[in-house]
Amino acid sequence: MSESEKKTTDNLFNSTMDSSLRLNEAWLAGILASAMDAIITVDEGQSILLFNAAAEKMFHCSATDALGKSLTQFIPSRYRNSHLSHIENFGTTNVTQRSMGKLSPIYGMRMDGEEFPVEASISQIEVDRKKLFTVILRDISEKKRLEAQFFRAQRMESIGTLAGGIAHDLNNVLAPILTAVELLQMRIQDESSQRLLNILQTNAIRGSEMIKQVLSFARGVEGEYAQLQPTQLIKEIIKILADTLPKNIEITFSIAQDLWDVSGDATQLHQVLMNLCVNARDAMPFGGKLKIDAENVDVDDHYARMNVGARPGKYVRVNVFDTGVGIPDQNLAKIFDPFFTTKEQGKGTGLGLSTASSIVRSHGGFVSVYSEPGRGTQFKVYLPATVASAPAAAQMSRSDLPLGHGETVLVVDDENSIREIIRETLTSFGYSVLTANDGTEALAVFAQHRNEIKVVLTDMMMPFMDGPATIKALRKLSPGLKIIATSGLKANGKTSEIAQLGIKSFLSKPYTAEMLLKTLADVLKDNDDQDI
Repeated sequence: MSESEKKTTDNLFNSTMDSSLRLNEAWLAGILASAMDAIITVDEGQSILLFNAAAEKMFHCSATDALGKSLTQFIPSRYRNSHLSHIENFGTTNVTQRSMGKLSPIYGMRMDGEEFPVEASISQIEVDRKKLFTVILRDISEKKRLEAQFFRAQRMESIGTLAGGIAHDLNNVLAPILTAVELLQMRIQDESSQRLLNILQTNAIRGSEMIKQVLSFARGVEGEYAQLQPTQLIKEIIKILADTLPKNIEITFSIAQDLWDVSGDATQLHQVLMNLCVNARDAMPFGGKLKIDAENVDVDDHYARMNVGARPGKYVRVNVFDTGVGIPDQNLAKIFDPFFTTKEQGKGTGLGLSTASSIVRSHGGFVSVYSEPGRGTQFKVYLPATVASAPAAAQMSRSDLPLGHGETVLVVDDENSIREIIRETLTSFGYSVLTANDGTEALAVFAQHRNEIKVVLTDMMMPFMDGPATIKALRKLSPGLKIIATSGLKANGKTSEIAQLGIKSFLSKPYTAEMLLKTLADVLKDNDDQDI
């Protein structure tokens, strides 16, 4: 081969090599640019040599700013020693497996100081006798959030089951109190005693509503809608806050005199306001001012377009102001997200504002928020108004309640206090009463008095032989027997079971004497109509 031919061959070889090298470089650059995971290469001193686009996005830092800097700036200080230990022991630890997510929990840190969990794998190469380490990182913040949400949902399910049992027991405690108070109100007429009985009745009802609130949150119990006057609701909240908030928080309120009615569930709306007020309390650890006001407003098209889910129309607006620490701008868009919280672990679930927003939306309303860090926060709750006010309910007197005509009622309940107060109520209004403390005794009593008993009032949750089993057994003895089911829990979850048993009447504890007597009269009237 001549000298010129050799030179030509060398040039061709070098050109081919350069072309191949450029192709490989372009191929590698394309992979690095399109990779979904952050890819970072560092030398033995942790200086960054390569920082791809995904790494820029993950750490909020450009490659220009990152190159030549130490990788440790992207690692929280408490994890830096363990990171360096992994590097020093490379080749003798599980790092060599290069297995995504098999290492101990690792956290990264963005340029603004925000920490986040990552899965990492590491590989090592030697170039000119120098060790280089390539780290592949995957942000698993969303994965961790979903895991936490799943575990919280499981805990909520367990809490719901526990809450159901507790609610049943507490309603059994409240049931005789509420019924007894109503009887005493009819028998005792002096003003002082009536005032005390009214206080007792109000608090028994409030206790029952609190139980509903727990169940509504823990188990998703469906609300009961009615026309409400928000003034009374807000005043109840103010009274509770005055008794429970720290004394270094000043509470004020202002309610329009002509406030419109709204349609909604009182317990759920109570929960909305309480959640907002508790949030305000937590924002003022060293004290401050909390103000609640309510007014009528007309929302026009322009304002409705500015708020998601809003429609033009008449609303009752309830404002909750606090002079607390305020909400940072970057968190304002997240505060209504489920499980979002800025509180320390164990200090909050992140469900308070999410639950409040969800309830308001279910009522056809919307919530807006304005906050200034260091100055305070204002929540505005908009509830659709029902402008025509409902007439005030007249106080029930003894003469308004239906009387019995000697009909025999079998009362089945494992709570002695409930059996006794129902006996007292029914006998006072013209009924004859037989009692049984469980299903087995009920069958024995019914067998002896089957020709006398017109109606059976039975609890659904009893030991040994529960309500459904008792009802089935009684129906075998007397297929046409009239039965009223009762329970310390709502019928919502048992609707199909109750319907299958042929039960048309259900009383949720605690019920009043009025509810009991009217239900009983309706059942007996239905019986009379069928006999005609």
